[in-house]
Amino acid sequence: MRLALALVALAACGPETTSFRTTDKGDELVPSAAAYEVRLDRAVANVHVSSNGGYVSAGEEPMTHVAFEIQNLGRVPIDFDGGALSLRVFGREGVALPPATFAMVTPLGPAQVTIAPGTTATLESYFVIPVRPRAVESMRVRWSLRAGDARFVEETSFVRDDGFPVLDTSIPRS
Repeated sequence: MRLALALVALAACGPETTSFRTTDKGDELVPSAAAYEVRLDRAVANVHVSSNGGYVSAGEEPMTHVAFEIQNLGRVPIDFDGGALSLRVFGREGVALPPATFAMVTPLGPAQVTIAPGTTATLESYFVIPVRPRAVESMRVRWSLRAGDARFVEETSFVRDDGFPVLDTSIPRS
C-alpha cells in the first residue's frame, strides 16, 4: 500500500498535473476546502472536502483525488457511505465527459466507514478519469453520510485552477 501511495505521489509531479479548487463555501480554518455543518437526527459533524488535483498515475491512468475530513461532534456514530461516492467530470463549456471510475479510498477498509462520536476521520478517495487531467474543466463529487435511519447527501463542486497549489490543499492535521 505504501508503495502504491508513493507511486501516486511521484506521478503527481508530471506535466499533466493540475489543480482543482472548490467553488463551494469554505471557512477560515481550511480555506482551500469546502466546509459543511451536517445535522442528522442527533448526529452533528463538520466536514471539509478538498482535492489535491489531477495527475497521470505510474500506470498511465489519468486520475484525480478528493479528501474528506469528517469530525463527529455528536453523541452517535456517523457512517461515511463509500458505496454512494461518485464523481462527474466536465470538459469545456460544461460538457459532461464519460463517467469517472471510483478506484479506492484510504485508509483501505469497508465501503462504509464509521466515525465514532468525538473523533475525526480523514478519508482520501481516488478516481480514474476518462480524459487527461488538463481536459477536465470542472468536477462534482457526490458523497453521503448516515446516522441511524437519517441520510445526508451532498455534491461538492470543483473547477480546474492551474494557478492553485497542487499539493498544498490537504486538510491540516490538528
